[in-house]
Amino acid sequence: MSRDSSSAAGPSRPRSPAPSASGSESGSEEGGFGLSDLIPEPESPLRAPYSFATYDVPDDIQLPIAEGRSNLIVRLVSTHPLWAHHLWNTSRVLSSFLLRNPSIVKSKRILELGAGAGLPSIVSALSGAQRVVVTDYPEEESIRNMAYNLDINMEGAVRESAVAAGHVWGGDVKSLRDILAGSGAERSDTFDEPTYDLLLLSDLVFNHSQHPALVSTVNALLTQDISALSSPSEPFPTPSILVFTTHHRPHLAEADLAFFPLLAQSGDGWAYQQIVSEYAGPMFPEDPGEEVVRGTVKGWRCWRVGPGEEAGERESLVE
Repeated sequence: MSRDSSSAAGPSRPRSPAPSASGSESGSEEGGFGLSDLIPEPESPLRAPYSFATYDVPDDIQLPIAEGRSNLIVRLVSTHPLWAHHLWNTSRVLSSFLLRNPSIVKSKRILELGAGAGLPSIVSALSGAQRVVVTDYPEEESIRNMAYNLDINMEGAVRESAVAAGHVWGGDVKSLRDILAGSGAERSDTFDEPTYDLLLLSDLVFNHSQHPALVSTVNALLTQDISALSSPSEPFPTPSILVFTTHHRPHLAEADLAFFPLLAQSGDGWAYQQIVSEYAGPMFPEDPGEEVVRGTVKGWRCWRVGPGEEAGERESLVE
């Protein structure tokens, strides 16, 4: 996708931006904000420019955020070929969904793929997840930046529950399983090595050529133990995947959604169901295509089918 990446702030302390409309939650546009005494100086240099963004936690939700803040701060890497220099509206909406449904993450072993700034992972850890692993392409700058975002938003035992790591989709997952081993997060699994309960995929399925690699990774990382059959009520079945996406290129929406039938026919079979549709505004207003499509975040839950269940799509919960 062709994008103008000039919105990143320069290497000096960012200035206060205008607030952005991002669905049910509010946050800063990329480019920083006037909270200089809240933002630690970078521990290591990044390619200039870099920027900061914020996510405001709803007033009725209390989280143990570092320094008693009511908002989350994330640092964004410089102009990046994998789009990690943006805090995507999709990640904001997914984060709000997790905050409104904390039983999905509480006491769970969670891994986020293609995390960028890692906002949903941070929310998961602060909401009581047992173990959180935030991953992206194994590039030193990206991993260091994800760890930095964990550091400035969490303290104590909560910080110790989360780790940043690299992973190439479709590659060996042993190192990601090893993070669970010996961490106090291992439980009885079908596999000899521990696996995860919940995976978070935020704005990844637009990368159509990588669908097979994503399917390979999720099947390798998620436990094969099925603790609950399909039900629209909480808690979600274990294991589950939350896939949130926006059709940034409306003419390719069908190709985006091809991920789901591919997943459904993999492993021992998966079911999937749309659970969210929320307008958050387009990330890039100047881009072509219907604005309401480019600005709507959609979310699905996916789960391994149990005995007697048929793989494939379930009736949407979105009215």
